[in-house]
Amino acid sequence: TLLYTIKFETRMSGFHGVYLLCSIENNRSLNGTYIGYTVSPGRRILQHNRFKKGGAHKTAKYAPWDMILCIHNFPSRTAGLRFEWAWQNPKRSIRLSMYEWQKKKSETGVQYQIKVLEKMLNVAPWKKLPLIVQWLRSEYKLPLTPPLHMPIVQGPIEDQHDSEELIKEFDGECYICSSHVSKNTGIYCVNKHCKFHLICLAHSWNENSELLPISGCCPKCKHEQLWGEMVKLKNYCYSQNSSSQQDEEPHWTEQLTQT
Repeated sequence: TLLYTIKFETRMSGFHGVYLLCSIENNRSLNGTYIGYTVSPGRRILQHNRFKKGGAHKTAKYAPWDMILCIHNFPSRTAGLRFEWAWQNPKRSIRLSMYEWQKKKSETGVQYQIKVLEKMLNVAPWKKLPLIVQWLRSEYKLPLTPPLHMPIVQGPIEDQHDSEELIKEFDGECYICSSHVSKNTGIYCVNKHCKFHLICLAHSWNENSELLPISGCCPKCKHEQLWGEMVKLKNYCYSQNSSSQQDEEPHWTEQLTQT
């Protein structure tokens, strides 16, 4: 039952995901579920199932595990870890304090965790992020309604190849204000590489006077874009440091709120 793990990637660049495990032998209780953060789902499930060193000690008792779901496309390690903590501790998270969290006797551990997840995906700041909900094991799939801009997909997570060649030269002119834009001050369209100042594009999309927009239409090529996708790709393409060094730097998502 564990051979599926080889379908996961072995190394991923810029991947930040929060996953849900289900114990194969004890899937009724909350103890039979586990929520964690990872940069490599394939390696992590092997660790939890003791094929590799490094698995969490608290999962040893209820092994073997299935990794059944992964929420990914977080723009930073910090954003992923905050989501992980809130999912693990919904009663303590200030963003989830408006809900009553009590597992019903009729609910399995997985059903309860998915109920918590659905509430999380529909409250700020997470409802603004360009997250991807990915079911990894179809036999566990349950109804789940995230915001409309978050796709629900099914199957193993594919390897993500480097995209450093997407842009060879960023310096140029902002399409909105016509002044100089560089990689430090600019952002570009995912599809056509149209260049803008980050501030100029945010103001042009920000119709509801919110801190940051969720999505909008590129003023130049007219393609619909997700704001988070554009910022994530900008940061990834111009990353010169290791992932650990990048995680220490302030990120735009941290402006939204604390968990």
